[in-house]
Amino acid sequence: MNNRNLAVVVDGGGSGCRLGAFDAQGTLVATAANGPASLSLGEEQAWLHISRGLTTLAEQLGEAADWLPSELCLGLSGALQSDRRARFLKLLPEQITPTLITDGHAQLLGATGGEPGACLAVGTGSVLHWLDKTGEIGIAGGWGFPMGDEGSGAWLGFQLVNSYLWHRDTRQSDSSIPMIFQALEDRIGTQVSDVQAWSTNTRSTELASLAPMIVYAAEQGDELANTLLDRGAEQCERLLRLAPEALPVYFVGGLAKIYHCRISSAIHQRLHATHGDALSGLYSLTQSHQRSAK
Repeated sequence: MNNRNLAVVVDGGGSGCRLGAFDAQGTLVATAANGPASLSLGEEQAWLHISRGLTTLAEQLGEAADWLPSELCLGLSGALQSDRRARFLKLLPEQITPTLITDGHAQLLGATGGEPGACLAVGTGSVLHWLDKTGEIGIAGGWGFPMGDEGSGAWLGFQLVNSYLWHRDTRQSDSSIPMIFQALEDRIGTQVSDVQAWSTNTRSTELASLAPMIVYAAEQGDELANTLLDRGAEQCERLLRLAPEALPVYFVGGLAKIYHCRISSAIHQRLHATHGDALSGLYSLTQSHQRSAK
C-alpha cells in the first residue's frame, strides 16, 4: 500500500477521538481510538490523544512509530473558538498540513452525504448543524457546558446531581431513596466533602459519565430517570426547531438512540438513516479540497 496517498482524518469530542485512514478508492483501511480531543478541554490534551492515535495507525499501516501523515483533516469539538484553534494548530508538527473544522460539521457531512439536511449530534455535548438547499451551513447550540449543550450527557449528569442535592436537603430521614439516587451515591459517595466534589464539578466528560446510569435506571422504570430523559428529548426538539422545517433530520451521537423513542411524531416523520459518520464526512471534505485544487 502506498501510504503517501492515504487520507487521514480525526473525529474528536469530549468522550474520545477516532482516527481513520482512507485509501485512494475511499476504503477505510485503518482505524484507531484514543482519549478526548475536544479543544474545550485543552489543546495539549487533544493533541496528545490524537498523536497517540496516529501511532496506533502507523502500527496498523506497517509504518515506523514516528510516522506522520503529510495532511490531516480534523473535526474537533471547540474548534470555533479562535484562540484555542490557533494554540492547537501551533502544536502540530510542521510537516503536517491541517484542515480543521468542528466535530458537528464533520458529522453533518457524514450523516447527510453532502445533501441538504439537519444533523443533531448529542453525546458529551450537543450541537445542531444543517445544510440548506442553497448550500449554506447553519449552526445552533454547541455553546459548551455548562452554559449550553442542552440535552447532552453533561447536561443530564448536571440535572441528576442537582436533583439529588435538592432531595438530600429536603427528604426526611425515614424516606426511601429512589433507585437513581442510590446508584449516584454508590458512584459519588454520601459524605459532604465527596458530594461537593461533584456539586462544584464543571468537567463535561465527568458529568457525562453519569448519563449511562440514568439510562439504565430509566430502563428499570425509575420515574426520575425517565423524567430527565424526557426533558433531554425536549431540549433536542428545541434545537431541531431552529433548522429549516423542510430538511430531513439526522440524529447522531451516543444519546441519539436513547432519545429516538422520546421525540415527537412530527420529528419522527422527518428522521432519516444516516449516510455515513464523521470519519466519512471528513474524508469527503479531503476529496472536495483535492478537486478544488486541480
